[in-house]
Amino acid sequence: MAIDLIEIHNLKTYFYQNKGFLSRLFGEGLKTVHAVDDVSLTIKKGRTFGLVGESGCGKSTLGQTIFRLVKPQSGEILFQGRDVLKMDPKTLMEFRQKAQLIFQDQYGCMNPRMTVGKIIAEPLLMREKGKMDKQNLFQEVARLLQAVNLDLDSAAKFPNEFSGGQARRIGVARAIALNPVFIMADEPTSGLDISTAATILNLMQDLQDKLDITYLWVSHNLNQVKYMSDDMAVMYLGKIVEMGLTKDIFNEMAHPYTKALISAVPQVSASLQRETIFLEGEIPSPINPPSGCRFRTRCPQVMKKCKIHEPPLIDLGSGHLCACHLHREN
Repeated sequence: MAIDLIEIHNLKTYFYQNKGFLSRLFGEGLKTVHAVDDVSLTIKKGRTFGLVGESGCGKSTLGQTIFRLVKPQSGEILFQGRDVLKMDPKTLMEFRQKAQLIFQDQYGCMNPRMTVGKIIAEPLLMREKGKMDKQNLFQEVARLLQAVNLDLDSAAKFPNEFSGGQARRIGVARAIALNPVFIMADEPTSGLDISTAATILNLMQDLQDKLDITYLWVSHNLNQVKYMSDDMAVMYLGKIVEMGLTKDIFNEMAHPYTKALISAVPQVSASLQRETIFLEGEIPSPINPPSGCRFRTRCPQVMKKCKIHEPPLIDLGSGHLCACHLHREN
């Protein structure tokens, strides 16, 4: 049975607008953006946890909060039983060697003045405090390039000399340089064509099998999440509305929002294509989310109680959780 690697309890991450002098002077007032609002989930060791939802739902913010790149208002983030939010600088550095990020914009997170060899070598040198033997460093960089199917000549090139798919592979090489046990992949194939994206997906699956890496897979691509993930959660406006085994959610969709998302996923065969559920209206602002159920303003099955009471996540069986009053009725 898989053990828990990361446990998140009641996590809240808010941002504030109009904090500046002019905003206070002209009386606009402080506004709170509820990016992640009371989220709890568990990521099991050696598995892939998919996090899906529309743009702006809080997926990336949740991932960045795990790494303390943004500061939450409250909650717990336990990594191997230790609270990341209470780690001192030394312990936090040790955590960040075991946990790595693959950013969506690979070109933006690579120094354009450094060769790829130096970019991949940088975390190794930081860990060894610059005392790593040059020959060993060269061999390690060569091993990492080989692991992501790039030739050794790539080490002498600069980031702008690579295609989008190659840049993603460089990001993967840098992420696995310190032998992490956990990697968050934030939209790792966005902007890539289908064949290149498939290459990245297969590469990351192979690395997971060889290195026993745990993934948090942040994406809006449901086909990818279905292919890659063992477990998944669906987010809407800072809240988790459905969570469980990926196969259970795709086979037995329980939340109206999940049904709408999956109905829009294109299928290879026309016979498998579901009737698309069109949601009316725009996503409400996270500054002023609706009362009660946050999805009620777009839900085709809305009830009176949805405006008053926020539905809790309830277990529908086998760990399949859903936050919807329809299931509380049943």
